[in-house]
Amino acid sequence: MSNFMNYAIQLAQMVDGQTGVNPPVGSVVVKNGRIVGIGAHLRKGDKHAEVQALDMAKSEAKGATIYVSLEPCTHHGSTPPCVNKIIEAGIQKVIYAVKDTTLISQGDDILQNAGIEVEFQYNAVAAQLYQDFFTAKRNEIPELTVKVSASLDGKQATDNGESKWITNKDVKKDVYQLRHNHDAVLTGRKTIEADDPLYTTRIEDGKHPVRVILSKSGKLDFQQQLFNDDSSPIWIYTENKTLTTEKNNITIIYMNQCDIESILKDLYQKGIGKLLVEAGPEITSEFLQSDHLDHLVLYFAPKIIGGSGKYQFFKTDKTIALPDTTQFEIVNSTLINQNIKLILRKK
Repeated sequence: MSNFMNYAIQLAQMVDGQTGVNPPVGSVVVKNGRIVGIGAHLRKGDKHAEVQALDMAKSEAKGATIYVSLEPCTHHGSTPPCVNKIIEAGIQKVIYAVKDTTLISQGDDILQNAGIEVEFQYNAVAAQLYQDFFTAKRNEIPELTVKVSASLDGKQATDNGESKWITNKDVKKDVYQLRHNHDAVLTGRKTIEADDPLYTTRIEDGKHPVRVILSKSGKLDFQQQLFNDDSSPIWIYTENKTLTTEKNNITIIYMNQCDIESILKDLYQKGIGKLLVEAGPEITSEFLQSDHLDHLVLYFAPKIIGGSGKYQFFKTDKTIALPDTTQFEIVNSTLINQNIKLILRKK
């Protein structure tokens, strides 16, 4: 694998989580073994990575090779097709790491008909980066990750509701980065009442996610700090048609039934491409049983809480046979100052 392609993929990874329903893409233009242009798609509506790289390369793009983490687009959305810009720039060769299975027309054919050499150079890291994006785009729902911080016996709190803090300060910093990499974070009324959280990133120049609150009853205390923080918008999904507020940063979405499928589809239509769920056992359990779950991020503290299991992070009344249990594969495991972080992908 070329170092130039690796660089393009690294650029894509750096913007992952800030492109909304668009894919994170990186691109590098190379001529005579020298980089003459780089680009990344920064946010929905902005220039695509290839266009940014070609704009930087200017006249040196003629006869050059362009490396792209994802097959160049062929459709006209909020920006023109990238294949057109590549042809206009006089690029000699296009190399990409992942085929875009959501393309209506094949970019390879368009480029080759224009006399441009095209090479598909598969990369497993890039393929994993786009796997959930493709599924989300086909289903028109966000990439879905559930995050849980718990004790070794799976408790999010003691039986008397004490939850601050089970995991350590370094885990909190890691969670800030996790939020930064998502468009929105979803929680529930009980978690807001118990923890009075902000759900921001606390990262310098960081991107704060949209705060999404699922409260069927709508019994919310608008005096809590979350509702008085304007770092990012707050969207409330509720079945309570009488719930109102005069706060400018809060939008209330009334639903006849707050089911996960409807909420996910509405969020995607609102531009949310990656959703992080940070909630208590009830909402966490609902999303863990969703067919649309992509990832589970677990932070375990080296302690056992015991008790009745009132705040066990996954709760169900169903008796599930072992062959029918939800299966995961471990993507990564990390030790964070004596706390364990597991990133799992649902099989």
